[in-house]
Amino acid sequence: MPNRLARGFRSSFVALVLTSGAMLLFFLHYDYQRTMREGEVRLTHVADLFNQHFLSALELATVRAEAMTERLGAFNLYRVPALEAELGGGLREFVENVDQIAAMVVIDHEGAVRWSSIEGVLGLYLNDRDYFQGTLDGAGKGYVIGAPLDSTITGMRVTPIAWPIISETGEVSGVMASSLEASYFRRLLEETRFDPEMLVDIRSVEGTAAFSSEGFSKVGENRLVTVSSPIEGTGLKTVMALPRSVVIRSFLLRAVAFTAVYALLSGLALYAAILAHRRMLALRASLAQTEREAWNAKQAASQFQAIFQNVEDGIIVFDALGEFRTSNLRAQELFGVDNAGAAVERFRASAPVELEHLVDSTSFIFVPDAGSHHGVIGREIRCKVSRVEAVEGHTLYCVLTDVSAEERLIRARTAFVETVNHELRTPLTSLNGAMRLLSSRFGNELPPKARQLLDLAERNASRLMMLVNDILTLQAMDQGRLNVTLATVRANDIPREAVTNMQGYADGFGVGLLLELQNTGASVQVDPQRMQQVMDNLISNAVKYSPQGESVEISSALTETEVVIRVRDHGPGIPAAAQGAIFERFAKPAHGPDTQASGTGLGLAISRELVERMGGTLSLESIHLTETGGDRAHGSTFIVRLPLAQMDQRSAAE
Repeated sequence: MPNRLARGFRSSFVALVLTSGAMLLFFLHYDYQRTMREGEVRLTHVADLFNQHFLSALELATVRAEAMTERLGAFNLYRVPALEAELGGGLREFVENVDQIAAMVVIDHEGAVRWSSIEGVLGLYLNDRDYFQGTLDGAGKGYVIGAPLDSTITGMRVTPIAWPIISETGEVSGVMASSLEASYFRRLLEETRFDPEMLVDIRSVEGTAAFSSEGFSKVGENRLVTVSSPIEGTGLKTVMALPRSVVIRSFLLRAVAFTAVYALLSGLALYAAILAHRRMLALRASLAQTEREAWNAKQAASQFQAIFQNVEDGIIVFDALGEFRTSNLRAQELFGVDNAGAAVERFRASAPVELEHLVDSTSFIFVPDAGSHHGVIGREIRCKVSRVEAVEGHTLYCVLTDVSAEERLIRARTAFVETVNHELRTPLTSLNGAMRLLSSRFGNELPPKARQLLDLAERNASRLMMLVNDILTLQAMDQGRLNVTLATVRANDIPREAVTNMQGYADGFGVGLLLELQNTGASVQVDPQRMQQVMDNLISNAVKYSPQGESVEISSALTETEVVIRVRDHGPGIPAAAQGAIFERFAKPAHGPDTQASGTGLGLAISRELVERMGGTLSLESIHLTETGGDRAHGSTFIVRLPLAQMDQRSAAE
């Protein structure tokens, strides 16, 4: 029922508002149309007044012009000197006394100018002008106004006007022509006393402008209210215009006032009904909101309990005083009990920290009190405390995670590494030394096959030693026990010693080691043992990917602030798609099974971290055989950059 009432009220209200709005729009539209019609009537009236004034002024000028053409009709126009001598003064007086014209020419019936009030025109032929032809065709009746044009003499826009010269035989023997200039039209407008806001444009019926008041062309036609009134018998028309904003100014004032009053009255009429309806709806909404909030709170509590009881971690909740509030099923399972109280008691008995001393972000691992539950024996639990603020005080959430398997894995890994260190590294060191001693003392006396087997054993022992070193280094990094002891070392000694160490390894692959050193005594701060581990990794990788008969180039160069060591091979190169992950641990193989060399995928990751711990950088430049330019210069270059020792930096600066 309330919903139906609300919908009915809204429908009635909307209908009333729409009807009122439609009536208001109808009235405003009617008033707008009436205002526009009044503006057009006003403009038409002014245009008609101007046209009458214009025609009256032309009739007056024609009366005076006919007296002059009558004198010219009795004269031979081809006698130019005589024309000037006898009628020149009268013609000039005519030009000066007639306001409508500013200049005049006398043209014979062939179109040649026989007399002119301005210089530079005498002798010109104007027989192609429309006013000349129109005057001849008019058989001597009245005047003819030509199409507006730009004067080649004055450079101004003028409107030609011509009167026929009638000979004593009654034929047209010539034309007396003049022009109506902008100043003449402007004077006529001033005498008409039209509204200064009006804009005037006088043009031919073909559209050529004779005169435009200032600002007419600056206002777009869509922003003007215009009327057009032809000037009878002249071929001209008067276009009167007013800016639309001027025409509707009074309409806007009326519209604003009427709309304000209408809106005020309508608002007052509707306000009482709306106010009563809103009060009713507010009461109903308040009741509905209370019901929704109660339902939402119940749902939230149910969802929280479902999540709380089914998370993988155990949770025990204490208040600000360390008093137990609740625990979930996983916490009870971790302690081997079947109720929350017993879980808390086991936690109190097992935790190495007093509950009163628990603070936010506290974390510790403990072995729970097994009691009589055998499934709890050997279990290790990590407790992490989180603090949540509430209105009645803070609450401590103890999150319990079973880390038994994780801790066993850590211990197993540590034991494995210690076994590798004690049970594998020491024998390998002895084995490597013995094989090198055997190779150096008795290598030349061994049969070729025995020599090959010795070389193979020596290479694999070296490879196995590098693998053991990588595993030990990785373990030390993960446990934070990697020690890097910096010492001042000559920069050239690093690649030189690396080549000496790896020469036998490279010979086994049939690959040469080419050493190129810049003649410098610069020094760097590195850990010599770790630096040789890096160089061994880089050179062994380069050797493994180099074709037999090729050489790995190891070079050292000096810049103003650092030493740059490069290890370059001529192998297939590393694809661009694989270069971003090449320094990650256990990186995905960059090549196919036919090209990829065996390895753990740890060497480059360890090398980069070692170089960075010594203050340097390790980067890669590579072009794969199948990439652009790879057919000419494929291969990979690993670049180690080490900062100069402080003394060498000062020397370089000086």
